Amino acid sequence: MKNVIAILAVLSLAAFAGQLAVDLDPIQNTDEDLLQYDNGTPNWVTWGGMYRGVWFNVEDFVPGESSADIHQTEYWFYHSTSYPWDTSDVYVEVWNGDAMAPTTQLDQSMLTALHYAPVFVDFPELLTVEGNFWSFANTEMSAGGWPSALGDWAGSAVSHSLLSDDFIIWEPWLVVEVVANYFFRVSADIPSGGMALDNTTWGSLKATF
Repeated sequence: MKNVIAILAVLSLAAFAGQLAVDLDPIQNTDEDLLQYDNGTPNWVTWGGMYRGVWFNVEDFVPGESSADIHQTEYWFYHSTSYPWDTSDVYVEVWNGDAMAPTTQLDQSMLTALHYAPVFVDFPELLTVEGNFWSFANTEMSAGGWPSALGDWAGSAVSHSLLSDDFIIWEPWLVVEVVANYFFRVSADIPSGGMALDNTTWGSLKATF
């Protein structure tokens, strides 16, 4: 009984901090060019941070490469009736930048988020990014960080999903002190012609390091 109470207390604190536990079916990767850090299993929903972004390092997927050509970005959101959105509209952006912060904006688009379904931005003319770049949701149209993002609870060794309220200080997204990842993904061509590593391979690399 004490263990149950402790778990409920942790989940309550997580919800208070702007995140909510969910139990959903895995989301499959159907695009061989998809770059992603999430492990495919959605465990959490979060509305913490006005800006929520994924920092991508191209070398994580094709070692030795220093750029990529993006043809699509993908975002997953989740609407909980317990924490309703005040808007479904959101800016999604692509920036160059390293692990510390985004530095140079390459694109801003406005999307209408869907519940538990992907929304996309397509780039008919490929968007060339540096070896380190960001894809993120800018929720400044909302008063409370909505629409809320879907995420995993992978316990990754390196934080690639980060959040900020001021666009200056970016903090890792942690759920109960465990590193988690937003379901923000990018479809990209690597100039060398190499394919992105599949998520299973990325998971084994994380375990190795």
